[in-house]
Amino acid sequence: MKKIILFALTLLMVTGLSAQENKGKWEPIGNRKIRVVHWGICHSHSRGKWKAVKSLSDDFELLGWVDDTDSKAMRMIEPKREKYAGYPIFTPEQVFNEIKPDLIVVETANDDLVGVAMQVAKHGIAMHMDKPLGTNLKGFARVSKICSENNIPIQIGYMFRTNEALIKMAEIAKSGIIGEVYSVEADMDHSYGNSHYPTFVSHFPGGIAYDLTCHLIDWVMPIFGDLLPEKTWSITKPAPGDEEWAKTHTLTIMEYPRANVVMRACSEGIIGRRHIRIDGSCGSIEMAPIEAYSKVNRTTGVREMKTMEVRLYLKKVNKEAKDAGYKKGLNCLVYPALIDRYEGQLKELARIIRGEIPYPKELYEHDLRVHKVSLDAVKNIR
Repeated sequence: MKKIILFALTLLMVTGLSAQENKGKWEPIGNRKIRVVHWGICHSHSRGKWKAVKSLSDDFELLGWVDDTDSKAMRMIEPKREKYAGYPIFTPEQVFNEIKPDLIVVETANDDLVGVAMQVAKHGIAMHMDKPLGTNLKGFARVSKICSENNIPIQIGYMFRTNEALIKMAEIAKSGIIGEVYSVEADMDHSYGNSHYPTFVSHFPGGIAYDLTCHLIDWVMPIFGDLLPEKTWSITKPAPGDEEWAKTHTLTIMEYPRANVVMRACSEGIIGRRHIRIDGSCGSIEMAPIEAYSKVNRTTGVREMKTMEVRLYLKKVNKEAKDAGYKKGLNCLVYPALIDRYEGQLKELARIIRGEIPYPKELYEHDLRVHKVSLDAVKNIR
């Protein structure tokens, strides 16, 4: 607890902001469609978010987009502007002074995310901001401070937050059903890169760990009470076939007093077999793959599986496991495959913006802690 309080106070001192940087408190819009501007198309998740917003036409009215293709920031691939044809292109001035949307989806190149999010926050507009959250603490801390002081919803694009099976795994681990957790192992391997990918990802501190490990950190920290680890560090290597300078194969370790979290990311892996395993003193939980889709996956273009399965193995049944109805040995928990990686988060954000559910205020602090640990992971290299 002391570490959390000290961290929060440190961030406030670092930011050095006035108490009010935008024009007023954010308020829900009520029961109507949410007017959306898509800002930037250079992020690798941009097309997925664009398609998800369009598909949720009962919730959102997509107004147009801001073209960021003139940015010199590093990007994984060159975006295809024609994929966004049929919708008007707005300048930033038009967005803030004329369009005044209810929601801005920030999908710029990684290095531009925080700067655009700062503009959105100062104008008091709800946003979905993609990750990662910059290479220092100060930038995103300023964005978060403005949003928290003015009740502005800021949803970070950590894509596992509405994955029902992963949510259940974390709940089981926190509940004590598998006893005291001593180990978490997970990977974010993929093979969707191209010849430019090593250059792209090696541009960032920690390479592929900067780009991908934050998703796992966001998911795993609540299992340990959202406490900061005692140490976080990484090893970087080139993936098979890459040049020696490439940071395309990483191993990150978060050290807790009685547990270790080990996270791997390699650009020569198999995205459809990403896995997570949690071990405790009474049993273990595992899941592979950690994502599956009931229709063609917009990210990989592959139809994978119709269900997601969590395998819980108990070597003994404690009180928590008995109360939850689990038996000794193997327990298989089956969940429907996702319709889309992003729809769950966006539908939740729509409910927040309409005022149907409150924005989880604890996320302001949680997101800051995740960002700090993510930066520790890519700056403490061994």
